[in-house]
Amino acid sequence: MADLKFKKLYFLGPEGTYAEKAMKILVKTLDIKADEIIPKNPVTKIIQTVDNEKDSAAVLPIENSIEGIVRETIDNLIIVKDNTLKITAETIIPINHCLVSLSDDIRNIKTIISHSQALDQCSGFISENLPDTQVISAPSTALAAKFVKEHGSEYAAIASETSAEKFGLNILARNINNEKDNKTRFILFSRMELKPEKQNKTSVFFSVKNEPGTLFNVLKIFNEYNINLLYIESRPSKKLLGEYNFCVDIDGYKSDKNIVSALSDIGKITNSLKITGSYPKFMNNNVTIS
Repeated sequence: MADLKFKKLYFLGPEGTYAEKAMKILVKTLDIKADEIIPKNPVTKIIQTVDNEKDSAAVLPIENSIEGIVRETIDNLIIVKDNTLKITAETIIPINHCLVSLSDDIRNIKTIISHSQALDQCSGFISENLPDTQVISAPSTALAAKFVKEHGSEYAAIASETSAEKFGLNILARNINNEKDNKTRFILFSRMELKPEKQNKTSVFFSVKNEPGTLFNVLKIFNEYNINLLYIESRPSKKLLGEYNFCVDIDGYKSDKNIVSALSDIGKITNSLKITGSYPKFMNNNVTIS
């Protein structure tokens, strides 16, 4: 047990989201103690709040196995003011979307509401079963379920079974994802750091000049030091057209000799370089939570 303590622990709310489930798993696995556990949205506001509160932390979605990175999370992690804020841990949650409504008959549904990623992940079901319905976006799947509860039986939400139970909604269809093996990776974002375990991961952001070969030169250094790249993603710097930040996850812990040497060499040829976390891979999600 890591025994982490925070005054406030935020998660992407409201209650009933997959983020709440991820938060409960991380709390139990790491023996997290928090004076307050607070649902909050959107992601941007959560990260800004944690950036300004010294004794707080947050559980946030960062990557989906179908849709890729959660851009709002990545873009805000890059620009936090407090460089002691890091990815502390991660866990993976299976995503099983349901169609939920006050109605008990799918033929009554005229409008579907959910988070944009959930709508994309269930586009096949919508096209086949509800091709003429209006589709609107919500900040989260749980907020979509809450909206449906408040607006009547012509509405349905794509949300979790937990959300349906919380808001007293009928489940019209289960596991409606286009891809059945749908998972989301969540991170604990805090100023704490866990000790390395047998399998670790290090997350790095860097930017390079918009010139031929600059990205290749960085990747070549990782190869020279025999470092396995688990993930790479580019994001616009939002400063100059054609200038990008690159997000990289690599195998190993930040104090491993080859990683220390590689990042030292990379720092000499990049405009900026930042370690955004070094942490054990995938906290155990086989725990029982209420």
